[in-house]
Amino acid sequence: MLKKNIRTNTLHGSLIRLNKIHRKMAKREFQKVDLTEGKPRLLDFIISNPGCSQREIASCCKIEPATATSILSSMEKEELIYRERNTKDKRILNVFLTEKGIEAQKKVEKVFLELDEICFDGFSEKERIDTINTLNRLYENLAKKKKE
Repeated sequence: MLKKNIRTNTLHGSLIRLNKIHRKMAKREFQKVDLTEGKPRLLDFIISNPGCSQREIASCCKIEPATATSILSSMEKEELIYRERNTKDKRILNVFLTEKGIEAQKKVEKVFLELDEICFDGFSEKERIDTINTLNRLYENLAKKKKE
């Protein structure tokens, strides 16, 4: 008989399983509001950084510049964003959300808040905070080691 779930009692296995189901549920919810993969992250970044450059978006969102350009072009066609030439450097395009883009970002925020509620069902507030702090510490440990 084959074991269906391996490594369920390890950090690696648990993170993989959690990430997979979280992404799948988020993708399903985003499709309901016509947001394809990549757009939610960019909407979140741009709302926090209005007027950022395409290069900054690619760098901070950890995607290739060509990928950022492609997603942004799609978002512009859907009237989620608009781009303006930088007044100091005409080679740079600054990116802003339109009203439609701001509304789409609010939907993104709502999806993630709902997923948080589902994930933390039955958790106390202290357990929620402790879990997030633990995950952040795990990330920091790996990030620190990566730099070495």
